[in-house]
Amino acid sequence: MWPDHCVQGTAGADFHPGLEATEAELVIRKGFRPAIDSYSAFFENDRRTATGLAGYLRERGFTRCVFAGLATDYCVAFSAEDAVRCGFQAVVVEDGCRAIDLNGSLAAAMARLRAAGVGVVQSGEIG
Repeated sequence: MWPDHCVQGTAGADFHPGLEATEAELVIRKGFRPAIDSYSAFFENDRRTATGLAGYLRERGFTRCVFAGLATDYCVAFSAEDAVRCGFQAVVVEDGCRAIDLNGSLAAAMARLRAAGVGVVQSGEIG
């Protein structure tokens, strides 16, 4: 559906060089199964194959997930919806995201997020 991007082992999949990632405790690898696309940070698009993120967050005692990134209407939305599905509170920082907005996909995603109970806020509203 999409052009190849973030291909494992290429520069397109690297963290931005300006990102200070030395304190990162976990990196989730997703989207590496050729037969299954992947939008959510929690599940592959078959909706059954877990990435391990929910278990990690539960083990660490987290109850809320805050999302920002690309693309609002795909990876961010799927991840936030799955966070709720896994029992977490979820918040999307709208001005920290950008959408593809293909044929109304952004409006549809925002409606799904609100229906799922995902909070949608601006960056100054995170508490």
